[in-house]
Amino acid sequence: MALNQLSDRLASGSVYTREQLKGVIETQDATLNTGVFRPAGFDSVLLFVTEKKTPDRVQYLDKLEGDILHWQGQNAGRTDVWIVEHRARDLELLLFYRTKKYEYPGAGFKYEGLFDYVSHEGALPASFTLRRVDQAQAQAELEAESEAEVRLEESGAFDPASIEDARKKTFAAIVMRQGQPAFRRKLLEAYESRCALSDCPVEEVLEAAHICRYMGEDTNVVENGLLLRADLHTLYDRALIAIHPATHAVSIAPELADSEYGSFAGRVLRPPKNPEHRPSSQALHAHWMLVRSIWEKRS
Repeated sequence: MALNQLSDRLASGSVYTREQLKGVIETQDATLNTGVFRPAGFDSVLLFVTEKKTPDRVQYLDKLEGDILHWQGQNAGRTDVWIVEHRARDLELLLFYRTKKYEYPGAGFKYEGLFDYVSHEGALPASFTLRRVDQAQAQAELEAESEAEVRLEESGAFDPASIEDARKKTFAAIVMRQGQPAFRRKLLEAYESRCALSDCPVEEVLEAAHICRYMGEDTNVVENGLLLRADLHTLYDRALIAIHPATHAVSIAPELADSEYGSFAGRVLRPPKNPEHRPSSQALHAHWMLVRSIWEKRS
């Protein structure tokens, strides 16, 4: 399904007033004046953050430090689910930031670009940590996925004369799905070519899973990876499987409890052969908090 994303109409680093954004979005919705706004017709959530508030405003603790945003959500907490579940809901998070109200003409905000949820703690308001998305990398991944889909579609109906070509295209799609080749090789070696959850030894179905979502080469380290069977990788990325950061025990989403995956509940993650390559506790904690919050919202 094609997404209608507002980021396609915006330029990173540009300053926008709320009035200008009304024209871009083509709306008169008054909730654009709030701190979190989801425009009708778009798969986007706009975050308006002012670091230094005027005395009459609630003094949230908000700060953009490089690529990391420390930000407190709204007191009512109604929009928190958009932040926590934005990837699962195919919503992009767009940050509009200023250090003080009149830093820019017309009380505008500088558009800082796309951000991803990392973690949060507390509630009403929750304290969030978000991280800037590498848009060039994200675009490259999107284009690669689109090209793979086009190649598969172009393979068309069964044609005996093109079996070899179809085989090559299918293999290329599998390699892409399995993850970055170098990263996957590292994980295959670290986990001795066996799934960290199921112990499956069939290398062809083992994929390189990021504990925390891919954010560039810095995340392609063994400590931020798990070697998972393809179906388990999908469940992990869809927040249907979580791994406790301290015990490494597996938790299964309630909706999977009566399925064949229910038997994984309580199973302990298989460790890599080198203790130095054990999964990052910090990365596991971030994913654990994300998944648990999603489950709580669903219950």
